[in-house]
Amino acid sequence: MTKKDTKTKLMDVAEHLVRHKGADGFSYSDLSNVVGIRKASIHHHFPAKADLLTAIMQRYDQRVMDTLEGYTANGSSTAQQLRDFVSFYRDALQGGDTLCMCVAYTVTKSELAEGTQQAIGHFRKRVLSWLQQRFEEALKTGSIKNLEDPALEAASTLALVEGAQISARLNENPESFDLAVQMFLARLSDT
Repeated sequence: MTKKDTKTKLMDVAEHLVRHKGADGFSYSDLSNVVGIRKASIHHHFPAKADLLTAIMQRYDQRVMDTLEGYTANGSSTAQQLRDFVSFYRDALQGGDTLCMCVAYTVTKSELAEGTQQAIGHFRKRVLSWLQQRFEEALKTGSIKNLEDPALEAASTLALVEGAQISARLNENPESFDLAVQMFLARLSDT
């Protein structure tokens, strides 16, 4: 396995574990067992767990933003872009077994290193900015019922999908997510 392949594999496994068990739910021993390398080799790539947690959050940030920008670039309506956003968060549940990275980290945020907390903050700002832009467009086109303040709508929508994920995970039932977002989705129109 090349150095890059090993580092990528470590990040893939760590992300999977964080999304299933939280940031505190795994150790370098767990990674060692899954990836099949010594703990010392893991420390070569990521000297501390905080380095690994920050790296996977930054990678996740880029992947999510690429996805969101893809929704914008494909020419679909603002309402459809927002539906896709909600679907993205629902899909992250993987049947109620996982959470998106940001939600998984936020549960133990106070115990995370400063760099990881900053990466989470950066991610949330970027997602909120993307959402606010969609709501600003919707305000111009009238494609969302009862829309008044794009910034408040963005904050409320992000909180909605994150909270819906937590509810679905607690209930081990993705339909909990669907119920939580139903009223928001009903406000969207492709006009």
